[in-house]
Amino acid sequence: MKPRTLIQSFSHAADGLVHVLHTHRHMRYHFLIAAVVLLVSAILRVSRFEVLLLLTAITFVILAELVNTAVESAVDLASPSWHPLAKVAKDIGGAAVLVAILSAVVIAAGVFLKPDSLRALQGAATSPPPHFLHVALAGAVTVLVAVILGKLWGGRGAITRGGVVSAHSALAFFCLVSVWFLTPDLLIRGLAVILAILVAQSRVDTGIHTLREVIIGVAVALIIGVGLYGILTIRAG
Repeated sequence: MKPRTLIQSFSHAADGLVHVLHTHRHMRYHFLIAAVVLLVSAILRVSRFEVLLLLTAITFVILAELVNTAVESAVDLASPSWHPLAKVAKDIGGAAVLVAILSAVVIAAGVFLKPDSLRALQGAATSPPPHFLHVALAGAVTVLVAVILGKLWGGRGAITRGGVVSAHSALAFFCLVSVWFLTPDLLIRGLAVILAILVAQSRVDTGIHTLREVIIGVAVALIIGVGLYGILTIRAG
């Protein structure tokens, strides 16, 4: 067997993630919850250290689900018929996911159910506004998750190409919204508008997406971006 290049290794890893997203609804729920957690963390103005804790918890849950899926596939291949040891292997894999989820819930509760976070939820925050990278990360992840779920539920195209939602258009217009809220410079804003439109147009011109799919991607980005930055502007005001 020839040794894989780094690009091939990344490609195979991406194929594995895409397969799990297509075949396991629990993984789709994990990604959706991860997006919600990151959005809430930005709205409640949690600290950078707490963001890292949340990201670590999210990562462990997704890793546990990936390993559990790999174990289930290997067991099904090795033992097509029912066997007590096969059941034990699958049960242990499921237990790993459960432990990861419970620990993530504890971490999230510790981060969100503190006085500063509750005051921020009531609109009386005393902590500083979140760093723009925190907001951009929360928004970008939410846009990507919305696009992936839209592609999967739409039942057409693939996660990485085509589908009922244009990921490139969505991300381009989310970047536009970010630029619009982060800088008052009209020249920079104008360049961001032009670049976002060019990205969206390229998806139609190359035949990868229809105009309707591009418009849906733009709408997803605008709803999430304007909503997120608008809430944070209100909280900061």
